[in-house]
Amino acid sequence: MSANRFTFPDAVDTDTVQSVGKLVLATVALVWLLWLVSMLPGVGRFIPGTPVTFAALVGAIATVLVVGLLLYLAPALAGLVRSTVDGPENVVDDVASITHLFIVLVAVLVAHRGLAQLLVPLLENPLGLGNAGWTYDIVFLALALPPLAILAARIYVSLDPMSELLAKKLTKADDSSDEFPTADSKTNADDVPLEADSDTDTDGTDRTQGARKN
Repeated sequence: MSANRFTFPDAVDTDTVQSVGKLVLATVALVWLLWLVSMLPGVGRFIPGTPVTFAALVGAIATVLVVGLLLYLAPALAGLVRSTVDGPENVVDDVASITHLFIVLVAVLVAHRGLAQLLVPLLENPLGLGNAGWTYDIVFLALALPPLAILAARIYVSLDPMSELLAKKLTKADDSSDEFPTADSKTNADDVPLEADSDTDTDGTDRTQGARKN
């Protein structure tokens, strides 16, 4: 791969794109179905003997499915980036890793939000030992910090090669634009009088007039 190019090739693996598109559509469909289920009558009622509603239980099940799809989508999308983006190997690898880590972090945040209505009420007063709902946030904070830290480190490491590549691209574009004359330069060139021709004409006229006098 060229060290000064960062482009998308024309040919992309159809199977890879189809797999990634199927995962994205499945995730969107699950979110849409969850919204429909939450609108059903009676889902807001509590399950007998528990502080949890039916909607929280259904939401937790859908959240687990969405998180599973996101975790499966993360390496697939990173592989799609590596196979479709043409550029310096280190830059492509950084972009793929950032994409992977970002989706993993999103999966953790989705799990924290979607499971809260099911697990937090159960942890608020377990066995009469007091409020332990704060442990839910602590657990997911511990899960979210590693991918966030690695993501920040990846972004920091990739700043220099990406900025260098961007500078090369912009500089190359400026150099290529300078090679071609602009319309103003062509107009100015046409406006310059041809001194050599006028001199020639003047000399030729003088010689003719001299010949007639002789």
